[in-house]
Amino acid sequence: MLPAVGETAKHQFVIDAAAMEAFRTYTGDDSLVHTDAAFARSRGFDDVIVYGGLMLAHLSSVLGRLLPGRYGTSLKWSINYRRPLYVGETAELSCEVTHVSPAVGVMEMSFRIVSGGRVIATGSTQSILPADTPYEGSQGE
Repeated sequence: MLPAVGETAKHQFVIDAAAMEAFRTYTGDDSLVHTDAAFARSRGFDDVIVYGGLMLAHLSSVLGRLLPGRYGTSLKWSINYRRPLYVGETAELSCEVTHVSPAVGVMEMSFRIVSGGRVIATGSTQSILPADTPYEGSQGE
């Protein structure tokens, strides 16, 4: 059974300085907007901004745990960054199923990341969930 159009999942998260350093170390991304507060401020930001890849890691968590869950496989992600997310801010990622094709087991979702009333990012995903695998339902946090 596939998820239904309109089904949702939500996930709150906070990116801390340790996560930023781990991402920098792991990827080698030394972009100054993520690592140097003075540089980030000179570009109009309040402080260093969270790596987009860390936000996408939380999207991966939602897709792999909640909707479609551990039997799903991502086919496509698209993200548009709207505003910066800063270290230590609480963010909420919400996903909503927008299309389901039972014939091929494909589902599409839209998602938003919001923090402090600001829309940080919007986007869409496409996943496959074969009809012969159980769908456990979302367990939004």
